[in-house]
Amino acid sequence: AILAQVVWAQVVECDCIFPWWGQYWDLHGSPPHQIVPTTMASMREKCIDWAIALAEQGDRWWMPLVLLAVVTVNSLTGGAFIWCIGPLQASLFPVVVLSNKQFGVLLGPIVMTLGSSIAAVTYIQLMKTSGADALLESTGAKGSAWLEQAQTWASSYGAVGLLVLQIAPVPIPTAVCVVAGMLAKIDEFTVLVVLMTSKFVQLMVGAVALKYGLAEGQTAAEYLRQQFKNEETDKKPQEEKKDK
Repeated sequence: AILAQVVWAQVVECDCIFPWWGQYWDLHGSPPHQIVPTTMASMREKCIDWAIALAEQGDRWWMPLVLLAVVTVNSLTGGAFIWCIGPLQASLFPVVVLSNKQFGVLLGPIVMTLGSSIAAVTYIQLMKTSGADALLESTGAKGSAWLEQAQTWASSYGAVGLLVLQIAPVPIPTAVCVVAGMLAKIDEFTVLVVLMTSKFVQLMVGAVALKYGLAEGQTAAEYLRQQFKNEETDKKPQEEKKDK
């Protein structure tokens, strides 16, 4: 269960404002868009159903591109649309990792890191222009305790501080880490390398745990049904095949 939570945190919410789904909505405790909970639940179910249906095509060449698009949008918006993009990202990552038998474990983390890198470069460029305030406000980080704490760590410990922020048990949005690094006057290349390298390593650990631990030889569709639909898969046929 703990391992599953770690993988969830790194895959789903590493670029979102909050660490745990459904407990909080923004940094001030109120829904960011005042969306009715039933509507969010319905959208979540639709996204998961779509991902399960798409899992049958998980080994197609265009599947990583779909994941890349979702991750990029999620990262650029700072998790503002976690109620729909969050579960979609959470379900597409296992599809890529589990469906591609040879390179899925490597391909999934690469795509996720690339999407976050696109957002990080965008944040850095915005920080160098008048778009800094707009960035902070759009991600909900402006004037937040999170940003102040992140900036303190980055200012006091430099690149090491950014690394600690990135690998902290409570996921901190890419936007917050980038802003903290830039405000602390850390070189932009250093900010990008530290954040993206540590993110890739984390995602690799998550992908390995997913493929060789959590999924337990299941297909992508079976894993998604078990995790999101609470549907137990019948493992007896697989065990019988192994015995034979």
